[in-house]
Amino acid sequence: MRISTLLLAGALFTGLSFTARAQAYTDPGTYNNAIVAEQLIMQKKCLRYISKSAHSENERKIEARRQDVVAQNKASLAKISHMPGYKGNTEFRDRAKAAFQQMLNVYSVDYQKVNTLAVGRSKSLEAMQRYFDALEAAENKLEVAGDSVQAAQQRFATRFNLTMTEDREARKMNEVIRQVSEVNTYQHKIFLAYFRLERANAQLTDGLNAQDAKRFEAARLALEAETDKTLAELDAIPAFRGKDTQYRDAVRDYAKFYVIWSGNQFKKMTELLEQKDRLTKTDADAFNGYINAYNKQNHKLLEAYNNAGNAFQAAYIPVFND
Repeated sequence: MRISTLLLAGALFTGLSFTARAQAYTDPGTYNNAIVAEQLIMQKKCLRYISKSAHSENERKIEARRQDVVAQNKASLAKISHMPGYKGNTEFRDRAKAAFQQMLNVYSVDYQKVNTLAVGRSKSLEAMQRYFDALEAAENKLEVAGDSVQAAQQRFATRFNLTMTEDREARKMNEVIRQVSEVNTYQHKIFLAYFRLERANAQLTDGLNAQDAKRFEAARLALEAETDKTLAELDAIPAFRGKDTQYRDAVRDYAKFYVIWSGNQFKKMTELLEQKDRLTKTDADAFNGYINAYNKQNHKLLEAYNNAGNAFQAAYIPVFND
């Protein structure tokens, strides 16, 4: 399953257009719509990138979509930068310009920072949390910039007596981005719970490969503790949208598997490792039997987890093709 690393841009775009109350206000409406038009073009590019990231494993194509976002961002920023003010009002234009610049920074500079963290995210639970925090920080920057544009747009409308109406296409795109944000937030919580188990299990595997009974036992105890924490975390996470539990429960099943093995089979494996130099054939067969049984069940549960994660993204992140 591909873990979502999407940088959202929904908050940047108000998705609003205006109609004038009287013919005399046609010019400010046209001025507003020129800025909104660039916003909508950018939003389409962002959604194409988000959709490709969620529904494709092809990193080359995903990166190509991100580059499309950056290229369009530069073009739109240049257009808005060359727009004059309207009857002395430059705030709306300047706020939009600043927002486009912020987006360019996020999709280039901040994106590279996120990628750097992604390289080391599997080293620890803390590293994975920093990675997700970096994604959230990038999205927050866009949200702040977007709020600023929306406020300036509203003041522009008030000053020039424009009536605000919502564009159907923009409303549709904003709804897609809202859904993506909702999925990301939920998915990251579930994944961190799963990752906690994976890190603890890796230590157990290291102890087993080293044939070190003390190391294996210490890892078993750590896994037992991490499993309890994971189950507590999962208990606090509700069903997605109040009804879908498949993704969360796939991790819960994985954790319950470790509860059983930490308290039984892994204990017996520790005892056998402690006498590894004097094992009988029966002991060796029992030890190998534990390993084979573990590998079989672990593979089955991991496959269920990956399938649940893929199904979760496919079900709740819409495919967007403009």
